[in-house]
Amino acid sequence: MILEKGCIVSERYKILETIGKGGMAIVYKANDLKLGRDVTFKVLKSDYIEDEGFIKRFSTEARAAAQLAHTNIVNVYDVGNDGDIHYIVMEYIDGYTLKELIYKNAPLDNRLACDIAMQIAAGLENAHAHGVIHRDIKPENILLTKVGGKLTAKVTDFGIAKANSLENTQGDYMGSVHYFSPEQAKGEDVDQRSDIYSLGIVLYEMVTGTIPFEGQSALDLAMKHIKAPIPDPRMVNPKVSVEIIEIIKKACAKEPKNRYQSARAMGQALKNVIENKNKNEDLNNKNNKKVKKPIPDIDDSETEDEEALEIKKRERNVIITAVITGILIILLITVGGSILKNTLYGDTVKIPNFVGMTYEKACVKAEKKGLTVERKDIYQADVDAGCVAQQTPEKGERVEKGGVVVLYVSFGAGDIQVPDITGMRKSKGEEALAEMGLSLGSVDYVNSDRPIGEIIEQDPEGGEMVTADAKINVKVSQGSVDEEVQVPDLKLKTQEEVSEILDELGLNAKFIDGYSDTVPEGQVIDQGISADTFVPIGSQITVTISRGENQSITEEQTASVPAIIDIEEPTTEAPTEITTAEAATSASADRNISIPVNPGASILNDTGNTVKVTASKNGSETVLKEFSLSKNEFPFDVPTTSDGNTLYTVTVNGNVIYSEIK
Repeated sequence: MILEKGCIVSERYKILETIGKGGMAIVYKANDLKLGRDVTFKVLKSDYIEDEGFIKRFSTEARAAAQLAHTNIVNVYDVGNDGDIHYIVMEYIDGYTLKELIYKNAPLDNRLACDIAMQIAAGLENAHAHGVIHRDIKPENILLTKVGGKLTAKVTDFGIAKANSLENTQGDYMGSVHYFSPEQAKGEDVDQRSDIYSLGIVLYEMVTGTIPFEGQSALDLAMKHIKAPIPDPRMVNPKVSVEIIEIIKKACAKEPKNRYQSARAMGQALKNVIENKNKNEDLNNKNNKKVKKPIPDIDDSETEDEEALEIKKRERNVIITAVITGILIILLITVGGSILKNTLYGDTVKIPNFVGMTYEKACVKAEKKGLTVERKDIYQADVDAGCVAQQTPEKGERVEKGGVVVLYVSFGAGDIQVPDITGMRKSKGEEALAEMGLSLGSVDYVNSDRPIGEIIEQDPEGGEMVTADAKINVKVSQGSVDEEVQVPDLKLKTQEEVSEILDELGLNAKFIDGYSDTVPEGQVIDQGISADTFVPIGSQITVTISRGENQSITEEQTASVPAIIDIEEPTTEAPTEITTAEAATSASADRNISIPVNPGASILNDTGNTVKVTASKNGSETVLKEFSLSKNEFPFDVPTTSDGNTLYTVTVNGNVIYSEIK
């Protein structure tokens, strides 16, 4: 289904232009009329919209991907449909694919290839931590753009690969097979190590400009992934460093147990190469001058690894190999598009399709398969009461005999009984409602002697019957009047831990990015209000999260560091932060404060930087300072006064780098 320019989908998304077409979807640039921003708008092709099973998998996996939030992942904003238009709304990236970069510039410089691969690994690390496996890492699914002057890689199409895994025809996935892991080629279960294998192949392609395996058919390619060793990249590009070759070898090990066991581990190995590049290049140059022998193939080394020996042993067994190959060819022809099917899986069970069955019938079928059933009840309007609406694992996946299959049984399309969520924390209450197909409506924070963050009232009340589109309004305790809490020490905690800790205390978190050579990526570098300070319930704490060491490729690509503005009360002793409570109690007596401003170097010119600092209150805006500075005059202070209820905004060269009420 092709959408015309200017048409509006779901009364919200206006189509601007067609960006491209893929195996599954047509991709448009659109404008989100509600939020006033450009988005990438992917619409499923008509080949898929008739398959209800696929649509359900697509929706489930895309919504799982929407939970991911990381610098190196393309954000998923929305998933839905308008009649037969099934779409996914994603972050709009003004850039190009890694495939395009490879086509135009390969082989890439060692440092650039490592930097891009390290960013992809960071995105995968975040996804894997949330239980999401990509399954289709390839250069076409990596977008490149500049963020703060730095070339940034963003992984896209999370979740879509799994939804499509059982639907592909050979024509659809021939491109993907070049990057398939051996276990994917065999049709076996996959985990995060399958993504690591594919990333190893992508790294090989970046440093050579070619893919390691070619073939006339999917089967031919699959067998090479299963059996053939990775060719030596130096036979194509002699400039590839030994360290990068070792990373490729380990990432592309045939057995998952011999690969990097996490994306973090592979990312660290790539980071080590970048940090030691200059030293290693000097050593390699010296060695190349002394040794005038041809560079041996990776697998000609006397120190062959255990995996290579195992491969040779398997190759000696000609009869077994011939039999397995014959079986695989027969299976390929039989299914008309699958690469390889499950043949010799030991003591495992292939999960059947339970969706649509009554729960009782599904239990009988599961018992015959040797599976253990776990039941969960959910609201699903389009599935009859008592029937299975969803299942985990999905049809076709394999588990050990006796493994657990979770069956989500529908309540049906009738009215829903509202669960009693009073006494729960807001996040837990929201989860309880979601299980019943309901959602939160308005959330009012009120003073109460109940624990902070606890739901104290709900409307409609628990036990009442409502329709599926009903919203449950709640009142949440924010503690007693003028109650204050002590700010905890958040240093070195993760963003998720900070959110949970502050939510428990009734405080709000505002996260900004920063870079650090000492604080690991994803952990807190600094907090806007010092630990042990007492602040009123509902106060906002600015928290700086480390994005790791600034791995800029050139000085022009230095990543930007967000400005941090803290308001402090001058004193002859050590300065302490002014809390919102102190400001509120002294509204009639303004105090001198200071706003230190230090934007990242990437948005600054050497001279002529236009800076404006404003203060807004009660609808009235005052310009505190407007002037021009050179780069070496940053940071600077703006002395002013505040009663604790003023919105401060800092603009540098037309960019708002900070805006917060203090």
